[in-house]
Amino acid sequence: MFSFLNPIANTVLGLPWIGFYDLSRAVFIVLDVVLVGAWIYTWQRAREVRPQNWFYGIKTPEAGHEHAFDVPRYRKHWDDIKAHAEESPPQSLTLAVIAADNLVDDALKEMGLQGEHMADRLEQLHRSDLPSLDDLWRAHRIRNDLVHTVGFSLTPNETREVLDVYERFLLELGALE
Repeated sequence: MFSFLNPIANTVLGLPWIGFYDLSRAVFIVLDVVLVGAWIYTWQRAREVRPQNWFYGIKTPEAGHEHAFDVPRYRKHWDDIKAHAEESPPQSLTLAVIAADNLVDDALKEMGLQGEHMADRLEQLHRSDLPSLDDLWRAHRIRNDLVHTVGFSLTPNETREVLDVYERFLLELGALE
């Protein structure tokens, strides 16, 4: 009736299969514990070694490293954009936002981010590395509305807020000082 209790029934070809099963089960349990421990240790070491402000091979100034941007060129271009925004016609406000968006896109390209559009490059960035990334997305959408929506315009205060977002992002990247 209960043949599995019979020690003779637990052997096939004279080998104690229950013993092999117990041994292999114990070995795999130990191996699982060792591998999970090694994975946890490696993950923690990787977090310790990774600098906080490191992304896509560009070291940001907050981390105290050199950066790859030509800061004087970016500063001159940014100052020209802000001066253009201060002009009186409403077109100058629209053009300033578009120019600021283009400048940020140039910085993203310089970082080596790939993509057909600026949105493709922005998707490759992580919010943990750049606190102003969400604001930049909003500013980029406003720029798209300016370009693609007939009759869409910004007040001077709204334009200043959008330009401040672009400037803050460029500062975080290290393209402006």
